[in-house]
Amino acid sequence: MTLLGNPFTKQEIVAALAAEVTAVHDFFAAIPVDQFFVAPAEVWTPADNLVHLIKSIAPVAMALNMPQTALRVRFGWVRHETRPLAEVRRVYVHEALANGGQAGGPFLPEVSGEATAVHQAHILEKWQDKAAELLIALEKWSDKALDSYLLPHPLLGKMTVREILFFTLYHNMHHVNDVQRLLHQPETEWFAQ
Repeated sequence: MTLLGNPFTKQEIVAALAAEVTAVHDFFAAIPVDQFFVAPAEVWTPADNLVHLIKSIAPVAMALNMPQTALRVRFGWVRHETRPLAEVRRVYVHEALANGGQAGGPFLPEVSGEATAVHQAHILEKWQDKAAELLIALEKWSDKALDSYLLPHPLLGKMTVREILFFTLYHNMHHVNDVQRLLHQPETEWFAQ
């Protein structure tokens, strides 16, 4: 898999997201069907992890398609400097998750249907579609605007759009690493520290 570096500019974020979308797709597509829908009790299956990622990027794509003035009215003014990816990752892992934070509500995966290659392909197609929506929506944004508008995160509070994109980059790989551990594969380090 590819080391994505430490993206910051819009162009770097778009390139990192595009590379990551392909890497995530290829990783989950390579999981045999008999492993894709199976996990021990109380552990998400690979399918659950991918559905969670789809549910996580969908509202980001939707928000990036909203008029920016609507975001300002709904979420207020930015009152902090945008944190770099490493800091967003640190806060998520060492504060939110370490203090018991976990996915809830609309972000919980609900995988129903038969454990077949067709169902796996359908979930992978949904990933590709939602990721494409996110990338298309991001194209409309200027680099400056990424730091000028806020979006809410259920565990981390209001974040700049750039920080939400950093979170998205890290979060996708966090779940790939979860599945790698489940499948007894070595974890991939994605970003320069």
